[in-house]
Formats: sequence, C-alpha cells, structure tokens
Amino acid sequence: MNKTTLGARALLLMGSLLAAALLAEAGLRLVAAAWPSFGGRFAAFDPLAILIEPNGEFGYRQRPRSVFRYANGARATTNGTGYRGPEVIVPKPPGDFRIILLGGSATHGYGVNDDQTIDAYMREILATRYPGRTFDVVNLAFDGYNSYQLVERLRTDGVRLHPDLVIVNAGVNDVANAKFANLQDWDARAQVWGTDLARLRAEARRGHRTLWTSMKHYSYLARLGGFLREQLIRAEHEHASVNATPHPEAAAYFERNLLRIADLVGRRIPVLFSTEPSALPTRYRQHDTSTQTYWIVDAATTQGIRDQLAARMTEVVKRLQADRRPVGSSSHQLPPAMFLDDCHLTPEGNHRMASDFVLAAAPFLTELPSNGHSPASVVTARQPE
Repeated sequence: MNKTTLGARALLLMGSLLAAALLAEAGLRLVAAAWPSFGGRFAAFDPLAILIEPNGEFGYRQRPRSVFRYANGARATTNGTGYRGPEVIVPKPPGDFRIILLGGSATHGYGVNDDQTIDAYMREILATRYPGRTFDVVNLAFDGYNSYQLVERLRTDGVRLHPDLVIVNAGVNDVANAKFANLQDWDARAQVWGTDLARLRAEARRGHRTLWTSMKHYSYLARLGGFLREQLIRAEHEHASVNATPHPEAAAYFERNLLRIADLVGRRIPVLFSTEPSALPTRYRQHDTSTQTYWIVDAATTQGIRDQLAARMTEVVKRLQADRRPVGSSSHQLPPAMFLDDCHLTPEGNHRMASDFVLAAAPFLTELPSNGHSPASVVTARQPE
C-alpha cells in the first residue's frame, strides 16, 4: 500500500470522525431543544455559565451581577458586590444600623423573586416599625452553604461591612455532614462545587482558561463526558445517602463553626441564632427518601439530625450567654402552606421569618449604633412556642 493510499484513507477516517462528531453535536442540541429538562441540566455543564466564584481558601459565593433562574420562574439577582439585595455603602454611614444574614438557600431566597426574600421583607418591616432610623439588611446567604461556608463568607465579606447585628439561620445543610466518618475541620468532603472551584482557582492562578474549557463552552459533545459522569455520581450519592450510617461528628462540627462566627464578630456585636424551619414532620412520611444532598437516609433520620443540630445551637447560645456575650435566639412556627418543599419557603413564609427576626432583634435595636457597634447587653429573644 503506497503513501498516497494511506493518506487518502487517513483523510477519509478523519472526515468520517468529523462528520460523526458534527452529527452527534447536532443530535444533542436537538434533544436539548425538544426536552427542556435535559437541556437545562446539560447547559449547566457549560463552564463559562457557572454563576459562582471561589471565595477564600475553600469557600464560594455567587458571581457579581449574575441572575439565577429557578424552575418555578422566580429569579435571584446578584448585585455588583456578590450578594442578593441592594448595594451597601462602605464605609458605613454614621447612624446606619447594619444587619447581616448568614444561611443557606432558604435564607438566600430559593424559589422566590428579589422582593420576596427575608432581607427584603425585613427592610420593609424595619422601616415601618422604626421610622426615622436607617437600616441595611445584607443577605450573605447562598445555596448549599453549611456552617463552614458561613464562617468563610463572614470572614471574607461580612466583617468588612462592620455589622451591628449578625443573624445566623442554619442547620439544614449541615445534615449532609453526618454522612462522613471522622469529619475534620475544613473537610473537603463537606464542600460543594469542588471540581468547578478547583478549575476556577487554577485558571485564576494561570491567568487564562484552558482550550478544553473553551471547547466545552461551545460544544455540547465536549460536555457529554461530564454530564454522564455527573449522572453516575448522582446515582451513587442517592444510594449512599439512603443507606448511610449517620455519624455524630456533624453536631460538633456545627457547634465549632457557630462559635467561630461569634468569635469573628467579637464581644460587642450581637449574634441572633436561628434554626431553619422544617416541613419534614408535616409534609413527608417518616420513610420518604429524597435525592437532595442535605437529606440522609429518610425523612425521619434527616429530621432527627436537624433536631440534634438545633439542640447544639441552643447549647451554643447558653454557653455564650454564660460568657456574657450579646446573643439572642429566634424560633419559628410555620404552617405547611408556607413551604415550597421541606425547607424552602414561599413569599409568605419569608415574610413570617422576617417578622420573627425583627421581633427577636428588638432588644438590640433600642439604641443607635455607636462607632459601628451595638450595645453589649446579653439578651435572649425567643418567639412564643
């Protein structure tokens, strides 16, 4: 066989491979267009469409000036400084009382529009109840945040805003940590978006993105491997979650991070602790399961761990009170109709949460902030059971 024949066959093979790739690309795009649920999941594997960015050593936050679209049609808009809600002035103007919200997706406002979040309603309620006062309510919560991510977000973004009150509404996402034996501080297993964040950090160090990243941006076929791998991981995760043996280290991990938050804000800035309300006892049967990453085994087991974390938060409040720290706590009683699912809230649910927080924060609002700090009184403000 001469060189001309070999060359012709090589060209024919290359042409066939290119034609097959183009057909596969066209086929994937047609399926994505005809099947929106598949198309939406596949579009998420566009590396340039990721709406998060690294924050701190292990943390993450939403990318500034981005829009998150929920399946129910609601939209969440991120401002220019990387959180939901209006921009705040830095440094803080004299007389402003600044409140920071820390939490996960329920606090961020999963499934509701920008004017239906806890922080949006708090601004309205505070303006009505305290006319003549100026309040900033800064929503630093975000989807998937566990207690470690709250520490990171407060350390990197919250402290520089000089808050007069910090509200910690947490517990749901830390249930997932019970899946891990020998859980350690800063444990990589307890973090989300690991692969994407590693890529983003590597690109930031290099100063440019790779050719493969660009190919995945333009080509559905290039995303196929990641999509299939994700489906396998999801299936394995679902199996592992349902068959997991809960480990007790999650509660101690949660407690340590709550204490770190208190230490970050110091002894003069009040912290209001709150456990996210749960619809598991009222909307689910005990042995119901879920593909959500923050569930473990079934509804009953998940709720049991949520209760353990809530009890640990109560212990933290008592410990800080004993140390004469300015802390408060807030509990919530919401009917099932105020939940979108097991933990995310309707606009009415978010309004109820905002009212609860304003009421619980009242003891800390009796004086104007002085030099960026609130009164150092020790108060526990609980809602009626």
